[in-house]
Amino acid sequence: MNIIGIITVFLSLIVTGLGLTSQVRKNKKRRSMEGLSFFYFFILSISYTFWVVYGLVLGDLVLILPMSIGAIMSWVVVWQFYLYRK
Repeated sequence: MNIIGIITVFLSLIVTGLGLTSQVRKNKKRRSMEGLSFFYFFILSISYTFWVVYGLVLGDLVLILPMSIGAIMSWVVVWQFYLYRK
């Protein structure tokens, strides 16, 4: 992995990790999904998952690492829709 790949992975992990992790924490604290779109997070989860698969096919860690975190965290948000449904 070259320096550009390392920087890309590092920045992507920060953005994805901070953004989606903060959303998961906020949902848990409120025990509500009010104001969030299930459709958006479902599509986001599928997109991240396909990027992970594509990265695995290519053997490209620059895709696999950050997209895996994105996939996991976005699927957690989708699961929270089920968990906190009214």
